[in-house]
Amino acid sequence: MTPDQVDGHQGRGRVERICPVERTDEALAERFRVFAREECSGESGLNVISPTYELLSLAVADNPGLLAMARECMVGQPIPNLLFAAVKRLLDYREGDGLARHYALIAMGEPPGDGLPDSFARFCFARESEIVELVRTRRVQTNEIRRCSYLMPAFGTVSLDSGGMPLGLIDVGASAGLNLLWDSYQYRYSSNLTFGPDESEVVIDCELRNGMPDIPGELPEVAFRKGVDLNPVDLGDDEEYLWMMALVWPDHPDRAGLLSAARYIWLSNPPRVQRGDALEALPRILRQVPQNAALCVFHCHTLNQFPAESRAAFYEILLRESYDRRVYHISSEGEYMYLDRIADGISDTILSARRNAHGRWIEWLSASS
Repeated sequence: MTPDQVDGHQGRGRVERICPVERTDEALAERFRVFAREECSGESGLNVISPTYELLSLAVADNPGLLAMARECMVGQPIPNLLFAAVKRLLDYREGDGLARHYALIAMGEPPGDGLPDSFARFCFARESEIVELVRTRRVQTNEIRRCSYLMPAFGTVSLDSGGMPLGLIDVGASAGLNLLWDSYQYRYSSNLTFGPDESEVVIDCELRNGMPDIPGELPEVAFRKGVDLNPVDLGDDEEYLWMMALVWPDHPDRAGLLSAARYIWLSNPPRVQRGDALEALPRILRQVPQNAALCVFHCHTLNQFPAESRAAFYEILLRESYDRRVYHISSEGEYMYLDRIADGISDTILSARRNAHGRWIEWLSASS
């Protein structure tokens, strides 16, 4: 993986990593076309799928005025996501017409209407200064709760492999830390398997495509949980919460519903998320994990934004730690999730899966039927 890879896709990062004045219309237009083709249509295999943003991305690619707004996006951030989130944050659904009406109908399951691109452009030009301010200052920082649909079985596998030890969890790139609250959620799989508290307001549905790994019937105990992030999200701050909701695509009202429900759990029991660089903070956090806990470091769509040398340094930290204690490493980047057991500098994959980027389905590659 090269330093220019962003969002797990090859060669996507160059236009994002250069300063705005150096971004050409041609490069920006191609970025939106690739976003439409590979990230919205599902052709990449990630199957995120958004007909709305697919249509709008192609429209932006052909509109120099909209490309000029996109040019101002913060360096290092995925440009299409940031532009579309800025627009969505400024929408007032009480207006009941124009772009707000299009988005409201889409959220109810309607396909994007023929007038959507024109409504989008009119809205953008009417709110241009506000959009530019948002894309210059905001970050694309999501916290996809449904990713716990594959993290939960991975944690169960760690519990079994460690002989039933309680878990010591470290989430790298934790955002708000919602995935650290995974054992507060209920899980319903297409094979009629259910896990987690029946009374939970957060219910995660997931399609199993080839069975489930052997995992405990009860969720493992957690002895330690902590996250690290350069910019932790405080869901107690209404504006931060509304920005995170703006990052949810219009076609995905279920994701918005999960985020809303998970926020209430977060407010009653905020997880610990340390602000800082993961490479600097991780060695100290590793020492905080109790020795009688199964040490498990995990990340979801985080390391693909690290430069190559930083990824190598991250793995070196885990390898060094493995000479003192066993390390379980759950890596969910690109199209796959891997659970590795690292001991004495040797890494073995004990579970892997191909899965939807938002956890809607899982195809275990080493699962029992």
